[in-house]
Amino acid sequence: MFATPRLVAHSFNWQCKRVAISNVFGIQLGGRRTYTTTLNVKEKDELHTGDRYASIPDRSLLEIQGPDTAKFLQGLITNNMPSIAQGGDGFFTSFLTPQGRMLYDAFIYPINDGNEFPQPKFMIECASTATTGLLKHLKRYILRSKVKVRDATEEYKLWSIWGDGLTTMNVDNRFSNIGCVDPRVPGFGYRAILPQDQDIGSILSSKGDFKELPSSEYTIRRILHGIPEGVTDLVPEHALPLESNFDYMNGVNFNKGCYLGQELTIRTHHTGVVRKRIVPVQFYKKDESVPSSLQVDRASSYWPSPLEPQMDIKRADGASKRSVGKLGSGIHNIGLALMRLEHIKPEVQFAVPSATDMQLQPFIPEWWPKEEEEKQHQ
Repeated sequence: MFATPRLVAHSFNWQCKRVAISNVFGIQLGGRRTYTTTLNVKEKDELHTGDRYASIPDRSLLEIQGPDTAKFLQGLITNNMPSIAQGGDGFFTSFLTPQGRMLYDAFIYPINDGNEFPQPKFMIECASTATTGLLKHLKRYILRSKVKVRDATEEYKLWSIWGDGLTTMNVDNRFSNIGCVDPRVPGFGYRAILPQDQDIGSILSSKGDFKELPSSEYTIRRILHGIPEGVTDLVPEHALPLESNFDYMNGVNFNKGCYLGQELTIRTHHTGVVRKRIVPVQFYKKDESVPSSLQVDRASSYWPSPLEPQMDIKRADGASKRSVGKLGSGIHNIGLALMRLEHIKPEVQFAVPSATDMQLQPFIPEWWPKEEEEKQHQ
């Protein structure tokens, strides 16, 4: 049964309340990093300021259930299933290859609904282009586990909601049966999964003066905040979790037991050496001045031509003949790129040789740990 378009209240146990309360205030209790910021965040574009919501494009949903579901997923993902096994908010995570490289980024949400709640029933959100691959990956490891999985994309719609109106949400008055406060960046908002026939506008009208934006604005806002998402940013079987900022975005639990691909991730974490990371970038023409702050120009149209994902980035001064990075996704004049951190300095400029006269300026996200930001200014 689909939930009716109203706020849904559930009575969770203490452990579940602890998880949900921590998510409302952006605090990660079991991971590497803690936040003290609230849902308020300084927006980087005027259009995104205030109470806003937008549909999330290019994502799919897999419903997975059965008595062994939590145990099964625990052995395949980088985050810790026991923290959501009893319901509440979902979390951000990833599936890895046995060698420790990324397969797919994902959110996993408990389905907080039904007469037998809590129940071993979850929703996995992944990139639309990854649906077939992830289904195949899951079925490869199910074996005799009591687990069933199916594609539920057509039944639901994903939304990103942000603004001061969200501060009225509390643990006993959930916004949706399936969702979470987005844990990747403090203040990025709430991620909700609603049935296709459920009117999000009628729900939000009781919380504030929320205005809907096009789904492209979700993409713009995500890139402005430096958040990689999907297979264009996180290339399957090539990307590494820590280079993709999963340690910064609460996507890895370093205290959990064994899981597929754990060895390389843990070793890299303990050595403390991550030479490349995904950063937001702004593109400009060679004859234009270097941008001093990250700003989107919706009149620009550099994507998908002349810029394309996986193009090499090099130093404009030719000091390094090797590539110092690769492009990820982009829109208008902004994008994401995997870059060698040692080269990101105020005096260094970068070019995209495959795109004539195109240069880019990287920016260190303000939500990164301060010690990482300080390194780039030394």
